[in-house]
Amino acid sequence: MFEKFSQDARAAVEGAVGHAERADARTITEEHLLLALLDLLDPGEAPGARALLALGVDRRRTELTTALREARRAGGLSRADIAALARLGIDVGEVVARVEEAHGPDALAAERGPRRWWPRGHRTFSREARSVLVRALRIAQGRGDRAIGDEHLLLGLASGPGVVADVMAEHGASWADIERALAVPWPGRAAS
Repeated sequence: MFEKFSQDARAAVEGAVGHAERADARTITEEHLLLALLDLLDPGEAPGARALLALGVDRRRTELTTALREARRAGGLSRADIAALARLGIDVGEVVARVEEAHGPDALAAERGPRRWWPRGHRTFSREARSVLVRALRIAQGRGDRAIGDEHLLLGLASGPGVVADVMAEHGASWADIERALAVPWPGRAAS
């Protein structure tokens, strides 16, 4: 499938691998894919990057990465999950504090499952990250595009269930927001 990726999409996937390596993560996750897409904002020439810039995500990058870190620290619970538990009288902040007191910082953020030993530097994609790649392929095919671009990866992230899609939506990058931003033509690109 990687041969169908545009240069920008390949850069995003390679960037996700780099984020996973720097974090010493066992797997490449949806969060790593999003962080790599945010790295593409600097040149701003990729369609997905241009959409994120149009949505102002570049100005909220710090808040977005903080929200992802907090969700990871809370064991992957989104703000909506935390609010629902609060309505039941469960203070997630207190639960996280007690767990971290007993088991150390970021105890709930630890990756689960058996540790696989791969050759140095080799990491696999998590089930959720693989789902993003599959959704990106389907989105590209559904649009009649010949290659999977960074915009398809971005839509693949926004279309899935989970914390990354929730955090993106909370920061102005929902599926609908991204679709609207992608529909706006810019020089060198015809409207779709």
